[in-house]
Amino acid sequence: MKKSAIAEFKNMVVASEAILEEHPIDGTTSELTESALQGGSAAVEGDILYMLRIPCIDSENPVREGVSAGVLADSLGHEPDTAYIGEGGNCVIAGHRNYSFGSFFNRLNEVKEGDMIYVDTATDSYSYTVVEIKVVEPEDLSVLEPTDTETLTLYTCTPLYLATYRLVIIANRIDD
Repeated sequence: MKKSAIAEFKNMVVASEAILEEHPIDGTTSELTESALQGGSAAVEGDILYMLRIPCIDSENPVREGVSAGVLADSLGHEPDTAYIGEGGNCVIAGHRNYSFGSFFNRLNEVKEGDMIYVDTATDSYSYTVVEIKVVEPEDLSVLEPTDTETLTLYTCTPLYLATYRLVIIANRIDD
């Protein structure tokens, strides 16, 4: 399933390149088209938005809109009502730990402060550096709160197999 989501993202990139050739984003493109190309607020549950890359743990996973069981079965999920990549604020992405080594957020516990995280949309790539790692109670919804800076928050269940807490990785955008 994950491979089909990656293929879907790559097809979206090719399609967006074709759209941009015909209608460059120069102020004349509709906001809906521009937003959809960049993985923005025109998304509905299940739409593929991004590829999330965490090189230090050899992780590359597609991100879909929503966090329902269906979405999280084959991808990571963007929390509705949080910012989108490239917008100011807190973009929150959830994922399962999965019991297969290297799948989804299985190795997220190996990420350290200072590690890099990259998010690719159909048209851009964004770089983030990890600034905080914490473990919270499942009821702690503070990780979803808006921020003043462009922040990427990743979370998953921890510890593996028990899932009694949430592992949270917070990263700030850096200029490339």
